[in-house]
Amino acid sequence: MKNLSLILNGILAIAVAILFYQVHSLKSSGIQETTSDLSVKPIITSNTTLAESKIAYINTDSINEHYAYIADFTKVIRAKKSNLEAQLQGMTAKFQQDYEAFQQSAQAGIAPQAELMKTEENLKRQQQDLANKELQMQNLGVELEEKNAELNRNVKDFLKVFNNGRFDYVMSYSDLMPTILLTNPKLDITPQVLQGLNTEYNAKKAKK
Repeated sequence: MKNLSLILNGILAIAVAILFYQVHSLKSSGIQETTSDLSVKPIITSNTTLAESKIAYINTDSINEHYAYIADFTKVIRAKKSNLEAQLQGMTAKFQQDYEAFQQSAQAGIAPQAELMKTEENLKRQQQDLANKELQMQNLGVELEEKNAELNRNVKDFLKVFNNGRFDYVMSYSDLMPTILLTNPKLDITPQVLQGLNTEYNAKKAKK
């Protein structure tokens, strides 16, 4: 349980950062695709050289810090983690106390056999409850992965509409995980994308 808690602490410490860096998978093919319900014309770049291409980039550090979707989910996952940790701590302490009392009674030979068997069954149930709580802690990691995939879809879907043929390439930039060594601030579309993402997310949240 201690190791599990340490692992989850590590996951949560970098959860927000990891959550958005999957946006690096946004390639030109992803931006150029369109869906049937969105009247967005695909970008045609077959005869366009790199020098002629229209390029923009998104600062993922800013998205990571100011995207309400990430902020809201981080609050939820931290609250779940804190609650599960408190429950695990209390359950572990009770199990250890009951187990020590059981051992003392068994060694002293002062408790009836029926009572010892009843206590032993109770300890087994406590062990199972602890295992279930540990599983819930592990599932928080799975939930993070699912949210990561959902974030990827949200950003891709938004950029398909936002781009609408304006750029041939939309790249990601980060000071924490740099893949682009030099950028031109004039090509930074982060504020517009961030505003659009938050507007879209807040509208969806208001409907719930």
